[in-house]
Amino acid sequence: MVEGYSEEEKESAFQFHYDRNERISNAPKIVQDYYAGKMQMQRGLFRILVATKFNRIMLFTVALFSVVVLGLNFLRNPALGVCAGFECELSAFAYGDDILAQIKIHPLQKSLRDKNFRIEEYIEKNLEAAAIFEFLDADGEVELRSQKSASIKKNEFFLRTSVPNYDIIEVNTLVEILGERLELKTNIRR
Repeated sequence: MVEGYSEEEKESAFQFHYDRNERISNAPKIVQDYYAGKMQMQRGLFRILVATKFNRIMLFTVALFSVVVLGLNFLRNPALGVCAGFECELSAFAYGDDILAQIKIHPLQKSLRDKNFRIEEYIEKNLEAAAIFEFLDADGEVELRSQKSASIKKNEFFLRTSVPNYDIIEVNTLVEILGERLELKTNIRR
């Protein structure tokens, strides 16, 4: 194929010749099959996702990862946590015209504790566990706050508070035990 030249230009020594068949013969097999019409294009999203072994492995991996992430989000309980070797569980419920909230605190089993955990020493020194309860309304605004504390005990003990019900739907709590802090939250059971 010879390209046109302007009037001022002379015919160049460089010429480009295009041979489609020669170009396709040097191409990879998949390209040759495509131009020959032997290759069928996959239709549909699912067929494309399972068309090759690699695609199937990637689809399975993404599905498995999604299930694990969603499962962990559903299984994780924001009202339960561990703070300084103590397991803390927040619960709140409506009773009459009041909202009652409590944190149940008990030492972890010996197998789960840090080796430096000495409950007897904490009891002798009369160390305390403290909590700040925040009661939230439907807009997420803090309606009321309450602060409670109690001495650490060998068995389970509780931090409890009650407030009048001003359309409160959620309780957030900041627990502090032995200098460590833990945030817990729960919805009000009615």
